[in-house]
Amino acid sequence: MDYVAIDFETANSSFTSACSIGIVAITNDKVVYNEEFLINPCEEFSPFNITIHHITKEDVKDAPTFGELYPRIKKYFDNTIVFAHNADFDIGVLKALVEKYSLEVPNIKVGCTLKIARKLWKDDLPNCKLSTLSGYLEISHNHHDSLSDAFVCTKIIERAKRVRSVSTETELYESLGLKFGVYNDSCFSRSETIYKKRTKKIKIVDNDALKEKVFAYGGKPKNLTKNEFIAKIESNGAFFSSAITVDINYFVVFENCPKTKLKQLRSYKEKGCKIVTLDEDQVLRLLK
Repeated sequence: MDYVAIDFETANSSFTSACSIGIVAITNDKVVYNEEFLINPCEEFSPFNITIHHITKEDVKDAPTFGELYPRIKKYFDNTIVFAHNADFDIGVLKALVEKYSLEVPNIKVGCTLKIARKLWKDDLPNCKLSTLSGYLEISHNHHDSLSDAFVCTKIIERAKRVRSVSTETELYESLGLKFGVYNDSCFSRSETIYKKRTKKIKIVDNDALKEKVFAYGGKPKNLTKNEFIAKIESNGAFFSSAITVDINYFVVFENCPKTKLKQLRSYKEKGCKIVTLDEDQVLRLLK
C-alpha cells in the first residue's frame, strides 16, 4: 500500500468511544480496499454526536468492539502512512483504543489532509472542513459518514499531488514544508509544519528549554519591536508562527492583544492543546 486514509466517528466526546471507522487503502494511485465498520464502544451515546453521524446505540448493539475488530484491520496499520483529516483527532482515537484494549501498537507514519488543504487552499476557502473541500474540489461526499470522509481524504491527496507536480505522498509533504508524525511502540508524535527561521545571520545561543519550540503572539511588545522579538526567539533555537495552530507551544500576550486571537487560543486549549500562555515579562525571562 502507498497509504491508508481513515476516519473515526465517536459516540461521545471521549476518544475511547469510537462507533465507526472508514478505511480506504491506496496502491499505485488506485483504491485497493475500502470498508466501513460499525463498532460497539460499550459507552453511552451523546445526543449531540448522534445528530452529527446518525449512529445510535441500537445500530451498534451487535457490532464488535474495537478490540474484537482490530485483528481484521491491523494490517492497514503496519509499516504504512495513515492519513486522516485533522489527524490529531483520529490518531488520538486510535491510540486511545489501542490502550483501552491493550492491543499491539501500530507502526505507522501519520499524515494530515487538513494541514495539506490549509497549505494549498486556505486563502481560497472560508474554512478547510471536509464538507467545504469536497464542494470546492467537486467530490461526491456524505459528511460524517466515516467511509465517505476517508475517501475524500484520498481525493485531497490526489489533487494536491497534481497541484504540486509530485508523484508520491512523501514528496508532497516535503514540498509543503510538512513532516509526518509517528506512532509506534517507542514514539508518538503528530504531523507538523517544518518551521523555517525568518531572521537571517543570527547567532544561536544554547537554550535547551526553547529549542525547536514554536511561538505565536498577539498585540504589540513594549520593550521590543516585533522583528526584534522574532529574532530573539529564533536566536534561542525556537520558531515563530504567524498563526495559532495545534503545533504552537507558547502564545505571548502583548499589550492590546486582539480579542479574536484570545478567543482562538481559548478554543485550541479547550480542545486539549497544551499551549502555554506568557506575558512579555515572562517570555523575556525565558529568552537568553
